[in-house]
Amino acid sequence: MPLVLPPPTPCAASSASRDPLDAVPRRGPSLAPSRHRHGGATTTSRSSLSAAVRGLLADDPTPRAFSALLKAASSASPPCPSLGPQLHAQAVLRGFLGGEDNTILATAVLSFYASCREPDLARKMFDGMPRRNAVTWNALINGYAQAGRREDAIVLFRDMKREGSDIAPDRYTFPALLSGIGRERGSGCTQELGGALHAHVIKAGLEKDPFVGASLVSTYAARGTLEDAKVAFHQVGSLDPIVWSSMISACVNCEEEEGALLLFFNMLCQDIKPTQFVYSSVFSACGRMSLLEMGKQVHAHSLKNSTEKDAAVLNALLTMYSDCGCIKDAQKVFSSNDNTNVISYNSMISALGQHGYPKEAVEHFRQMKLAGLMPDEVTLLNLLSAFNHAGLVHEGLQIFNSMVDIEGIKPMYQHYACIVDMLARSGEIGEAMKTINGMPFEAEAPLWRSILGACSKHRDIETGKHIAEMLFETEPYEATNYILLGNICARLGRWKEAEKVRNLMDERGVYKDDAFSWIQMGQRTHRFGVDDRSHPISREIYRNLDSLISTIKVAGYVPDISFAAHNIQRDRKEESLYYHCEKLAFAFGDLVAPSRGTLRIMKNLRVCGDCHCAYKYFSLVTGREIILRDNQRFHHFNRGSCSCGDYC
Repeated sequence: MPLVLPPPTPCAASSASRDPLDAVPRRGPSLAPSRHRHGGATTTSRSSLSAAVRGLLADDPTPRAFSALLKAASSASPPCPSLGPQLHAQAVLRGFLGGEDNTILATAVLSFYASCREPDLARKMFDGMPRRNAVTWNALINGYAQAGRREDAIVLFRDMKREGSDIAPDRYTFPALLSGIGRERGSGCTQELGGALHAHVIKAGLEKDPFVGASLVSTYAARGTLEDAKVAFHQVGSLDPIVWSSMISACVNCEEEEGALLLFFNMLCQDIKPTQFVYSSVFSACGRMSLLEMGKQVHAHSLKNSTEKDAAVLNALLTMYSDCGCIKDAQKVFSSNDNTNVISYNSMISALGQHGYPKEAVEHFRQMKLAGLMPDEVTLLNLLSAFNHAGLVHEGLQIFNSMVDIEGIKPMYQHYACIVDMLARSGEIGEAMKTINGMPFEAEAPLWRSILGACSKHRDIETGKHIAEMLFETEPYEATNYILLGNICARLGRWKEAEKVRNLMDERGVYKDDAFSWIQMGQRTHRFGVDDRSHPISREIYRNLDSLISTIKVAGYVPDISFAAHNIQRDRKEESLYYHCEKLAFAFGDLVAPSRGTLRIMKNLRVCGDCHCAYKYFSLVTGREIILRDNQRFHHFNRGSCSCGDYC
């Protein structure tokens, strides 16, 4: 089924009565020169450029030769910020920048400074030019945008429009402006400016230009306005793969994974060759939806259509296999990457942590440092998360306390949050509260909620009540807060108090998210809710589940009624546990999948303690490996035990 994109309609881009660009205050540029950041180790590209500069100066150079070398210096990887000023000085000494006909060389100098994020030096060059062309204006606008100086870029754009028809904004002007706005995820003024620029694009007749259209789509996606992105995509109506790549990426960024996959299939039907960016986005979509078979097909398609091993694609592929429960395949992808970088190691460490392999995560961290790669904030956060999932509190605190001294990285809010969650989940709720009080940040509601969850696990009703009351005030309509407090009461057998919490939810009109689990069989995904009887073979599923429950009871399974719903009569609480969604998903998989084959099951919420216990027994009596992904982590059940060590 193709993704239906809306036809062009009057939107924010065309309906503004007053141009918001005119509201941007004019601000005179600072002409004070900035300090140049000189590079470190010499590379091959820098060496060759330095040799070219020496050869140029030894001969009788022309302005065109200076322009070519300036362009090479600004586009080199890594850039060569020290060569530009040398070439600039030599061009001035030779009189190449003193006449009227110096626009091309002066623009090359300006472009160099702009590419090195020195917009003030670029502006000084711009103001001294007797003549300017569209390339000159675009280079400076882009320089301001890349340096994060959106207002200066917009003021310059407005001045460019006033220059007259000879120098009009073109297909290179708008992408530069849009990139500056797209990086700011705010609303209000930012939203208005994006719409105003879209209107200017339409007035300039550039809405069908692929380059401009792709920039519009990306800008709307960065702001989370997918419908406007669809309008821009529809307006372009192009078969250009860059435009399609931007739209697919927009769907993924806005959590419309199904739309991204439908666009990908439409792209293939129209014989448009996917780019590496498309494959990365599609792998992300497959991973988020746990569509393993589809992910494998896209992987095969990428191998047939591209011989290059792109690092970004491999990292996305690694994450896709991990998100689908295939950690061994993720490791194979990592091993096949000849150009591993910090992001590659971060992806692998995160995957190993989520699957409950902290020792392997630490080993990859060690290999990363041996390879000469410097860990960043994400690396240490992923490592802390790996320790958190495994309950390795001592190891986690050791890493956290040495972040500044050994790694030179100052802990951010996320690092503190991980440590607080780690302490609370291990039962050290008092220490977790002390850490929160000593943080240089104000604790947000999700962090308090993680402690409330730990209070539920460790039956600390006094601390739990205190946190819950605070959360009821700040988040009166967040169902999880009520559920966690109710769980504490239920686990302590205080059913009347649990019922009061339930009644309070009803009085305030708070409703919890429905739990559901799903399992993929071949090309089909089968979804189950609690006590769900909508499946075509529901009778067979329930018959198999009843048989499985009887078998695991004999093996030692004892239902934990503290995980039953609070509003169910006490004599039915045990029976209600049998038909939780994850148990139904397993019963279906066990019924239709080959004997002793691995089952991969997903759940939208955290697995309940009773189902976790039942799954261990399911793996024991059926001989199956079960890989369960909940909204927190992966659980690998095998021969009666779980990879999390019951630290769920």
